Amino acid sequence: MSSVEELEDDTLQMDPAEHLIICVDDDQNFLKSLEFFLPEKINQETDGQTWYRFLFFDNPHLALDTLKELIASQETVAMVISDQKMPSMKGTEFLAEVKKISQHSIRVLLTGYAGVESAVVAINENLLDKYLTKPIEDEHDFIISIKHLLQKFRMQGTIAHQAKIIHELYQFSNILNGIEDFQKMLDYIVSFTGRMLKCQRISLMLDDGGLLRIKASMGVPAGVVNATSIPIGERISGTVFRSKKAILAKSLDQVPYLDGRVEVNAQSFISIPILLASLTSGDQPLGVINITQKEDNLPFTEDDLDILTYIANTASIAIHNQINRLKLQQAYVETKTQAAALEYQARHDALTGLPNRNMLKECLREAILAGESEKKPFGLLIMDLNRFKEVNDTLGHNSGDVLLQQIGQRLRQALPEEDVLARLGGDEFAVFLPGADIEAAIGVARLIIQTLREPFTLEGLTLDISTSLGLSLYPDHGQEVNLLIQRADVAMYQAKNSGSGYSVYDPAYDQYNHRRLAMIGGLRRAIEDNQLVLYYQPKIDLKTGCICGLEALVRWQHPEYGFMPPDQFIQLAEQTDLIRPLTLWVLNEALKQSSQLLSQGIEISMAVNLSIRNLQDENFPDQVRELLEKWGISPNLLELEITETNIMANPELAMCVLKRLSNMGIHLAIDDFGTGQSSLAYVKRLPVHEIKIDKSFVMSMEANNSDVMIVNTAVDLGHNLGLSVVAEGVENKETYDRLAILGCNVAQGYFISRPLPATQLVSWIHESRWGLKNRTE
Repeated sequence: MSSVEELEDDTLQMDPAEHLIICVDDDQNFLKSLEFFLPEKINQETDGQTWYRFLFFDNPHLALDTLKELIASQETVAMVISDQKMPSMKGTEFLAEVKKISQHSIRVLLTGYAGVESAVVAINENLLDKYLTKPIEDEHDFIISIKHLLQKFRMQGTIAHQAKIIHELYQFSNILNGIEDFQKMLDYIVSFTGRMLKCQRISLMLDDGGLLRIKASMGVPAGVVNATSIPIGERISGTVFRSKKAILAKSLDQVPYLDGRVEVNAQSFISIPILLASLTSGDQPLGVINITQKEDNLPFTEDDLDILTYIANTASIAIHNQINRLKLQQAYVETKTQAAALEYQARHDALTGLPNRNMLKECLREAILAGESEKKPFGLLIMDLNRFKEVNDTLGHNSGDVLLQQIGQRLRQALPEEDVLARLGGDEFAVFLPGADIEAAIGVARLIIQTLREPFTLEGLTLDISTSLGLSLYPDHGQEVNLLIQRADVAMYQAKNSGSGYSVYDPAYDQYNHRRLAMIGGLRRAIEDNQLVLYYQPKIDLKTGCICGLEALVRWQHPEYGFMPPDQFIQLAEQTDLIRPLTLWVLNEALKQSSQLLSQGIEISMAVNLSIRNLQDENFPDQVRELLEKWGISPNLLELEITETNIMANPELAMCVLKRLSNMGIHLAIDDFGTGQSSLAYVKRLPVHEIKIDKSFVMSMEANNSDVMIVNTAVDLGHNLGLSVVAEGVENKETYDRLAILGCNVAQGYFISRPLPATQLVSWIHESRWGLKNRTE
């Protein structure tokens, strides 16, 4: 390459990918008419990334032999179009053989009006994707149908590709965290990045005393590795390091420089196009990943930038943790005493490195002893992050841990050195304020709120984090450690309920804590004394219009607080481990109802939601088996609904429990499908029979075309994996009808019925237009 500009021109050119379309018809005249207009029309107005080559055959057997050769040579066959009436083989038989050879190819049958019925049967048997009638009366409609099917093929390929990327990135994080040797970890980051982005030249540079030096590389000459020494803020790598961002530069004018111009001799360090990402943990920059020379001279894309950003974010935490671990090991060597290391671990949080609850209590005890003689006051702040569970549920617990580390680092930098910042566990932190009165403590609370207002960056996403703080003072609010902590905790919950940001302990609000304790005791008694009640929401088969199942939903008729929906006590049950007996109570009551329905000749499935704790209980499958035997219910009439979040806490144990339940013949369903980032990666591994599309997508289908596309894609994905698909949140007839057209199997929502008490269930089944009477019509 003679210059940077020539490299830029070469790499930005990319030939479109070639896909094949096979057309088969024994009528040579018709075949020639297709050959005359079909290639030109289909290849007109394409996206520029795909070009279609057509193959025409008048013999289906020769077409099958050719298809086998194409697949063996890894050619992409996007579509096979076949006539139905051929003397040597029917079109439906031919397409059935095509499916065996290339199951991902779109299969289209051409048939006369008299053959429509057999075509519909073939579609129902999943032998073909669509039929089109011949002769072709409207060439334009014919072309539009073919283009839509090709678009579906590309979308399926995109989904599969994205699922593979998600799986690869998840595996990267797991493997990375298991590598203890620092250099091996850096080499693995480089090799993984090269494989994911298909590039030939990578350098991973870290900050070494204010200079960026290459610590791991691929495709970089040894002389360049040894000689590279870039001051922070200079050249493109030093600038990206300081900016703590990721960039894709396709031309020289897109290269960032602090002074807005190319510095002297800068071109010798640049190969365009280029991808760079800063390695940053929290607010601390660590280094830069520099990538050039993609394979086959293909250009980098925004998707490549997103992948590199994820790799850099994940690698940053691992590098930061390794650096911290090496520093800790060095400290252990210097002190030469294991006792000191054990004491440190006992008094500090392993995730954030901050003091833990034990050390906080020690500080409080020492301050109380000093206060008794010197009369020195002090303050205690307890803070809890608002909606932190949403981060864990959406991005995963690993990302939640990264966010906690970033929060701890930012608060430690903002607070005065004498203030003790501690992590109590989960998303709960505390600050000990020696010598602080009420005004000083409130000032610190406001400082913390202001510090957290600056957004956090996690996996390329910008997150806004808020917190609720509770404040107690010594000696005004207590003269004992646990009492001061408990009253700061009460004040924190008051701040969370009021949305005020912070709150000082007030005895008038202490009843909140008493109510919580009363609720825990009351829920335990409600489970033991059968004070709970189940409601049942019907599910309708969209093909027959008949009821095909029920979902059991628990309610609590509290003697003091009245009728309580599950969102007011399920989380409390989760936190106190009451969820285990609560789930068994719901299962027992639901199976009892199934037994009563069977005695009246009504055989339909019953669905029950599981908790994360059920999937971590090795005894749970045996308990379910005992309840099935107790009520004489066949396992295939029980469906257990799970979410991906429930699995993530302990994937190996959860998978073991799920396999045991599945082997018993129990149906398993993934609930809230579409809301987890790794759903595609996990659904392939789970022994499930059904996916339930989250109601957030279904409820807005009539107003939002994007949600229609998401639902359609989820339905196709479920069917391609051999799973039944249920849509929750069906609120109106328009949504119900649209779901039926999209091929969804089952609908559930208020349009069909609100959840019903057991006393109304049987009459609804017999009298409703959705009930059993439709089965005989």
